[in-house]
Amino acid sequence: MAATEIIIIAIGIFVMGAAIGLVAVVSVGIRHEERVFRERRQLAEDESLMLGRPVSYQGITYSAPGQVSHGARALTGLAVRRPRSAASLVAPEYEPQH
Repeated sequence: MAATEIIIIAIGIFVMGAAIGLVAVVSVGIRHEERVFRERRQLAEDESLMLGRPVSYQGITYSAPGQVSHGARALTGLAVRRPRSAASLVAPEYEPQH
């Protein structure tokens, strides 16, 4: 084998590893955000039943709920925007549910 073939193989392995790592981080981040979304939606539904009136739920949060989700948002270029007129309590920060 020539040295150029070895270099090409090494570059190919590196690129494949980087691609697999990117897909893994984004997949884990998306699953984490989906879990948080379901938790928050369930809490809003439970609160609605308890209070006897609908409680609004805004969906995806402005800030990422964790480091993995932040990494996934950064890698995919996702930026969640909120209108300037929106109240500061519309999307409260995530608190893990036990």
